[in-house]
Amino acid sequence: MINNAFKNGRRFLSQQQTSIFSAAFTIGLAMLGSAVLGILRDRFLYARFFATNPGQLDVYNAAFKIPDILFQILITGALSAAFIPIFSEWINKNPKIANRVASIMLNWLLLAFIGLGLVIFIFARPLSSLITFGFSIEQINLMALLTRILVLAQLFLLTSNFLTGIIHSHQRFILPALSPIVYNLGIIGGIVFFSDQFGILGPTIGVVIGAFLHLLIQVPLAVSLGFSFKPLLFDFSDPVVKKIIALMAPRNISLIISQIEAAIIIYWATSIGEGMLSLFYLAQHLSQLPVRLIGATIGQATLPALSHQKVKNGLDSFGQLLRQTFSQTAYLALPITALFLVLRIPLVRLAFGAQEFPWEATVLTGKILAILSVAIFAQTLCEITRRAFYAFADTKTVLFIDGLATVFNLIFVVIAIRLDWGILGLSAGISLSSLIRLVFFSARLEKKINLINRNALVSWLKMAFSAIISILTTWQAMRLLDRLVFNTSRVIPLVFLTMLSAGIGGFVYLFFSWLLKINEFYQLTNLAKKLIKKPLFRQRKTPDPISS
Repeated sequence: MINNAFKNGRRFLSQQQTSIFSAAFTIGLAMLGSAVLGILRDRFLYARFFATNPGQLDVYNAAFKIPDILFQILITGALSAAFIPIFSEWINKNPKIANRVASIMLNWLLLAFIGLGLVIFIFARPLSSLITFGFSIEQINLMALLTRILVLAQLFLLTSNFLTGIIHSHQRFILPALSPIVYNLGIIGGIVFFSDQFGILGPTIGVVIGAFLHLLIQVPLAVSLGFSFKPLLFDFSDPVVKKIIALMAPRNISLIISQIEAAIIIYWATSIGEGMLSLFYLAQHLSQLPVRLIGATIGQATLPALSHQKVKNGLDSFGQLLRQTFSQTAYLALPITALFLVLRIPLVRLAFGAQEFPWEATVLTGKILAILSVAIFAQTLCEITRRAFYAFADTKTVLFIDGLATVFNLIFVVIAIRLDWGILGLSAGISLSSLIRLVFFSARLEKKINLINRNALVSWLKMAFSAIISILTTWQAMRLLDRLVFNTSRVIPLVFLTMLSAGIGGFVYLFFSWLLKINEFYQLTNLAKKLIKKPLFRQRKTPDPISS
């Protein structure tokens, strides 16, 4: 019996999912678990450090940036823009060549990371001084120490995320989706077990433990899918490798620009006042929750599906799948944006409102969240549109549009600093640049596949109207429940107020979707019915669109 349970569990974790919806649903469930743990992680972290030493917490948050720049440039650019589309194509043609190319790419990425990682390790202190403004000498020294430790964590994450790319290309999504959960468990363990003895070093040690676990759970599945790592294989003359490198270059430039943008935000946030960077990150973590649960999950599932669809069925099938995915994602993202905008204070209080987190900090975090929430819709859809360009092997357009949005953001930040808008001005620049990205991505895709047509525009207007009514209803419901029903100074009543207000707003959105006959409402209703009637993870022989 134990043997059968083990075999069934292993079979479930390695199950192939060829429809975008089933893959996104799987990733979304795991990301939801990871998000809950992420909120608990932040709650423990801020309860432990914000009231007693907010400056040290700022250092911890800032220390991630330099190692993260290295990770983003090497692995994010390689995977999303170049490796997965090409690797997916060669899996269908010749799996042996595909796995050989994977070994070559991983070797070069590891070599580059070790070289650049040593530079960061040696020059951690001057680099820390470069991206911060208001830190004291003690904070700079501490940031340099944390940065050196976090470089090791990024080495584990680089290898692990590369394996995730291989596994996703095989359209297996369950096991990789569990990796962020064990990562957050490692950090929580560091906070709980090491903070009393080592202070802010405790959660930093937890990051390294979590990153190692993130890697460890993916190795067996990658090996079972045929990947055999060859550590001494460095064949730069391979034509497939050359193609991947060529696609990586524009994406990496784009990432360098975006990371410079993020570093500038850190620089100005640390100049505004102690604790401001930490509050900004809290609000950003919350605003990114729906982007990760909807946009990132569907985006991760979309890229291999679009790549397979383009190779096997041509451009018309590709365009149909992308239009459907885009519209259904928009339908899901709009009400979430509305709910976050209205319920910002209850959400901040539930996520981080421990006794050690002051009310003034809660209010300011809520204001930052409100500004960032405006861009949830845009950021979610950008996760889909960006991957559409990657499936076209077009990274230059992404570079141009990301660069344009970044320039706008930096100009806006300069204006905000001159006008003394503080951390709210920095947040507004991020939201506006996200909207610019969506507009330009959509306009360029329109020329390629006719993304926007009359039916889509009518449907989006209906969605927007339903979302506006939902915002008004949620706001009134929250005010009435707060005044007449619940004592929200306690956690349990606050939970009920938030759930009831969100539920009422969600019901209104669905009711008007039905009343206005929004196509995406009926499509997702049919998906829900299919989900109830048949197993979600049944294998299919051929890729199926999102409605499967």
